[in-house]
Amino acid sequence: MKKEGRLDRLEDLGKTEVKPGMDKAGVNLTVTEVARCEQIEQALHRAEQKYRDIFENATEGIFQASPDRRFLNANPALSGLLGFNSPSELIDEIKDIRSQLFVDPERHAEMVRLLKEHNRVRNFEARMKRKDGAILWISMNIRTVRGEDGKVLFYGTMSDVTEHKEAVDALHRAEQKYRDIFENATEGIFQIGRDGRFLSANPALAYLHGYNSPEELIEQVHHVREDIFVDPGVHKELIRLLKEHDRVQNFEARMKRRDGSIHWISINVRTVHDENGRILFHEGTMRSISKRKAAEAALAESEKRYRIVIEHSNDGIAIAQGGANEYVNPRLVEMFGYDKPEEIIGHPLTQIVHPDDRERVLDIHARRLQGRPVPARYEFKGIKRDGETIYIEVSAAAVEYRNLPGILIFMRDMTDRKRAEEVFLHSHRQLEQLNRAKTKAVNHISHELKTPLAVIQGNVRLLRRKVQDTPFAEQLKVIIETTEKNLERLFRMQREADEILRTSRELEAVGLLDEIDRLYARLGDLSEELPSEVSSYWEQLRKWVRSHVSGGTDAFQPLDLYPFLLQAVERAKHRAAHRDIDLRVEGVNDIYVLMDPAILRDVVDGLVRNAIENTPDGGFVTVSVEEKDNAALLHVTDSGVGIAEENQKYIFDGLFHAKETEVYASKQPYDFDAGGKGLDLLRMKILAERFGFELSVKSKRCRYLPGDMDTCPGGISLCDHARVPHDCFESGGTTFTVSFIKTRDKSELPISTSELSQ
Repeated sequence: MKKEGRLDRLEDLGKTEVKPGMDKAGVNLTVTEVARCEQIEQALHRAEQKYRDIFENATEGIFQASPDRRFLNANPALSGLLGFNSPSELIDEIKDIRSQLFVDPERHAEMVRLLKEHNRVRNFEARMKRKDGAILWISMNIRTVRGEDGKVLFYGTMSDVTEHKEAVDALHRAEQKYRDIFENATEGIFQIGRDGRFLSANPALAYLHGYNSPEELIEQVHHVREDIFVDPGVHKELIRLLKEHDRVQNFEARMKRRDGSIHWISINVRTVHDENGRILFHEGTMRSISKRKAAEAALAESEKRYRIVIEHSNDGIAIAQGGANEYVNPRLVEMFGYDKPEEIIGHPLTQIVHPDDRERVLDIHARRLQGRPVPARYEFKGIKRDGETIYIEVSAAAVEYRNLPGILIFMRDMTDRKRAEEVFLHSHRQLEQLNRAKTKAVNHISHELKTPLAVIQGNVRLLRRKVQDTPFAEQLKVIIETTEKNLERLFRMQREADEILRTSRELEAVGLLDEIDRLYARLGDLSEELPSEVSSYWEQLRKWVRSHVSGGTDAFQPLDLYPFLLQAVERAKHRAAHRDIDLRVEGVNDIYVLMDPAILRDVVDGLVRNAIENTPDGGFVTVSVEEKDNAALLHVTDSGVGIAEENQKYIFDGLFHAKETEVYASKQPYDFDAGGKGLDLLRMKILAERFGFELSVKSKRCRYLPGDMDTCPGGISLCDHARVPHDCFESGGTTFTVSFIKTRDKSELPISTSELSQ
């Protein structure tokens, strides 16, 4: 019995001794109390068993731990949670909860801190290690309890929240993923409430409409209909479509940016409902299509422009596919005498081709579709609706039309030109006959004149010797000199006739070469490969005609222009020794051209002589050479009277001269104003076209002699307008320029200057 008079335990009752003097009532009281204590103890036992059952069978881990980080008690659920076979094994093996169970010791320290501050933690999560090394997420509820002795104990529970934690983390990652997509999407993403305001918007949408941030867009746009849409009626149409279909894709509308500029937007949007079917908001995407719209507008404008051109073209235009016409313009319909395009579209291509040419046209058409060589232009006979034959010139190209290969064909009615050509050719043939007759006559006269003139010249010389010692010598001298002068004039006329004939033959030969090349190209229309005997014959014909043109590429060699010009000027000085002309040469060595020496000598000598004959005494002629880009330029400049601007375009046409025949008829070569009929310049033009160099002229007519018939006295000192030579030099002059392709191949030695002087 305790000192308070109560039994400490029920068993103590048997040890209670009744001593003399004890009150019977007291004994009875004690027995009653003992009975009550038995009842209490039984109740306590039952309660203890109840909570023991709960402790042992709980699904959550329950534990009691000490401040030294050891388990004092644990239920089976906790030991199983942490991978141990029994609570006793858990208690025995875990000597330090922090180091043995906590993956992150910092989390244990945080838990201890919270317990010190609040004596309790709820739903504290930490990663823990099972006995087998597996990692779990554990949620703990712990409270601090102090015993009667003041010692601190920790009572708590643990539950496995690994699956929940992983689900939460997955949800968080998904949310972050979609947030990243939302924030970084290139298209604008939005939610718009029923009141027309933006509920949410991503940065791309804000940027699209010219706002600095989504927040600024949401704050400043009070209703998309008034603040964003240019045409409120378009917004109304969008809402109508959403009511009907709940979803609208690729809806296009013009919208206003923050600065007031207009842009085109494509919208994909859907309606979001609650569980009762009521509209919550609209969500979707927007993207700019302004560039596409601008391109479409430009394309439409281009198509309109080209359609106008095609519909109003003076040429017939057709697109053919698979041997049939798929498109024709109005001009082609009119050209072939039809009333409307449908009468030609869908019909065979050969409908408008004369039977004589159908096979050839179809062959060219097929070869073009196959990508094989075909003529860029060709002609065929067409047939109109009424059967009339017309002549058509065609140019065509392979194209893609409506995703299929086809041929774009341009047709030009050449009927009038053909008829005019026939008239012209008839006249031309007559002129050629007359010209050949004239040439033969001139050739005959020139040939027939040679012998009589030579006889007369010999007799005059003999007569001069016979009479020189007679009394009549002085009287006959004037007659003999006049006769000799006229004889020389006749000889000069005969030489000019020969020159005309030679130039005519060269012109005829060059023209024939062009005709031969054109005919050879047309023969290629008949067959891709000509028979070898035809090609051989053609080459022989070319070679024979080419032999009638001066010079040839066979004699081409690298020529250094500067020493070549020095020799040419030395020859000119010798031949023009009777003239007071300052002949100059300017330039440097090692500027090479690839040319026949005979041709180059002919060109240079002719230009220098022409310059001397057009320069008055006291003037100068400069021959120079320079290189520019990839060209070698030869200039011949004189200080002569120059050529009027209107005459410069005819300077290379032949038979051009600025004086009447009487002016130069009695002149000697290199005399002032001795220029003949321009045959030298014509021959140079022929040679230039034949051998690939270019001729040009730049001239200034003397301002004191503006007309062709205004004459220069022949010397600067005799001119009333020139006080000093410089006045003459400034008033007029001419520069002829020859442009050659500069050669870089110096492997062959250039022709020596000694050879050129021979």
